[in-house]
Amino acid sequence: MSHEAASKCATTADGIADIASWFRNGQDWPLVAPAPRADWLTLLRSAREQLCAALGQCTRDDVETVLRAGLFHRPDAPSQTGLVFDRTAAAEKRIASAREIMATGWTHPMAMHAFVIAVLDTQPWEMPIMRDLHGCPEHVMERYFAWLFVRPVYRAMGDDARYVEWLTQMLDWLRDQVRNRALRSRLATIVNVVIRHLDIGMVIYSDVSVRAVLDARARLIEAMTTEIETLRGSGSGPAAVRPAGRRIRLGVLLRTILRHPDPVAFCSQFEHFDQDRYEIIVYSQDLVDRQCEHDITLYQRLFRFVSAVRTLNGLNVREMIDRIHADDLDVFVYSYAATIGASPTDLLVHSRLARVQVLMNSYVPMSTGFSSFTHVATVTPHPDARASLLSECRERLAEIPRVLLSYLPFVPQPPIRRIDRAALRIPANATVLYNGGAVDKIVPVQLDAWIRALARIPGGYLVLAPFNPGWSGVKGAINLAGLIESMCRAHRVDPRRVVVLRELSPRDTHQLYEMATVYLGTFPHGSSTSVALAMQAGVPAVTRRSPWLRGTGDASIVQSIGLDELVAADADAYVDLTVRLATDAAYHTSVCAKIRDALPQAPFLASREYGVALQSLFDDLAEEGFGFPKPVSAGLERPAA
Repeated sequence: MSHEAASKCATTADGIADIASWFRNGQDWPLVAPAPRADWLTLLRSAREQLCAALGQCTRDDVETVLRAGLFHRPDAPSQTGLVFDRTAAAEKRIASAREIMATGWTHPMAMHAFVIAVLDTQPWEMPIMRDLHGCPEHVMERYFAWLFVRPVYRAMGDDARYVEWLTQMLDWLRDQVRNRALRSRLATIVNVVIRHLDIGMVIYSDVSVRAVLDARARLIEAMTTEIETLRGSGSGPAAVRPAGRRIRLGVLLRTILRHPDPVAFCSQFEHFDQDRYEIIVYSQDLVDRQCEHDITLYQRLFRFVSAVRTLNGLNVREMIDRIHADDLDVFVYSYAATIGASPTDLLVHSRLARVQVLMNSYVPMSTGFSSFTHVATVTPHPDARASLLSECRERLAEIPRVLLSYLPFVPQPPIRRIDRAALRIPANATVLYNGGAVDKIVPVQLDAWIRALARIPGGYLVLAPFNPGWSGVKGAINLAGLIESMCRAHRVDPRRVVVLRELSPRDTHQLYEMATVYLGTFPHGSSTSVALAMQAGVPAVTRRSPWLRGTGDASIVQSIGLDELVAADADAYVDLTVRLATDAAYHTSVCAKIRDALPQAPFLASREYGVALQSLFDDLAEEGFGFPKPVSAGLERPAA
């Protein structure tokens, strides 16, 4: 019976993984993404219960075989299919039992069973961190690590705070495992799994301080580079004495030089730098994804102001560091490439690569936590937020005047589809609230504000386009549907007033701005590109003041054209502002007129002026960091904020 049960478990697990794949890759969704069908959800939950029942009839050895099923090689499958979102009473009981067993350790005869239950039923922060990792089989250790690094599903208010608190403990535990002499024979496996899987990017969407997480991540990477020589460079970094008379040697790390939003944004910002003062070198990771394509026009534009392009593709960490060290950089900019994990790129930028090292990410201004960085470039913060921003940042703020420039994404354009009120079954006179942010940004604290506003707008509709190209596809669709349903139930809103669209092209989404009455900026992590597009379309964008560096972008866009009134102090004020714009026609008209009058001078549309202001910032850093005199030309002075 044991082998039969194991076979049944593996077959059922593979079936669940197949369903997850369908939800992620299915191409037969119509324009409006449907709520997950009740029969599909019933099938998923039934499959989970069958797997757990059969699991009880397996021996420990059989469970190790079950763990080789496809589902457990893709531990994100349960979260994609919503199994961790809407748990049954039976699942809650299993979780409690599994936690007790796993706290005992891998020597417990049911430890493998408990681990399978945890993968199916729990969020990462709900399972104890193992203290006796050396006691489990190596392939189980790999699965365990992979499960720990799965992006969490924020199901309710406060989940983000629980995740951040747990994540700090988990990262420090990982550091201890790297240093654990009892695990020396497994060190390479541990480090390889960490490099492949560690992704803590969901902290971006947390409405709490993440300083402790960033510091813990830095400690982990420090331990990895200390233990493994090839994870650090062979030299000491930039030469102690800078060559006299040389231009400022500026290196910028990009994900790719193919046509993609990142290099397009890079060109629009840095092509205006004075080439008599700056020698610019680009380091490319050679990313290739569905947004990338060759474009000779972009290459020609790039090489008008870039001295050299160095590819880092195919190099190990030590070779990447040595290649950059060979250029003896004055300033290194980590831009349009930021990740939050332990990837080779994270290991690279952990090293000191230049005399001045700046994180400048166009859409996530955020501290790295690494001691190698001297500055974080960000828009000049609101005085009320400065103290909290500095509390999250070890680096100094390099303040960009007026606005943190966003970029307008480019992707291959399929034929445009008709998207209007009729197609979405929205009445012609209905108020439309619109957000086009990625699905990961729609966390409980954000959706709660949107649904609260919707509840106060008679006949209003909320339109979401969360699956746009280059983001996460339809991953998370079931969890999003569950979150919408629970929020609507809590605030007594008909869920049919929330319209979720399937994957669209940027040309498709322009029609949504034309349809929208109000654009809803995201918080705690902003969506500055979407806010800029809304303002360009003449649609008022509601934003929220953020106490976190990563949430400053949206407010900077609207404030840059004098519309401070579109920045709410907190979530409650955000709701009130949304309702006023949606229900007070005279106020809505006056705000639209202000946008229309201000757009000709909008700094987020003025690339050259922004580039000149940006050079002024780097001129300041060069003078401060290594005594390079600032230019005397008035034309390079920074515009007034």
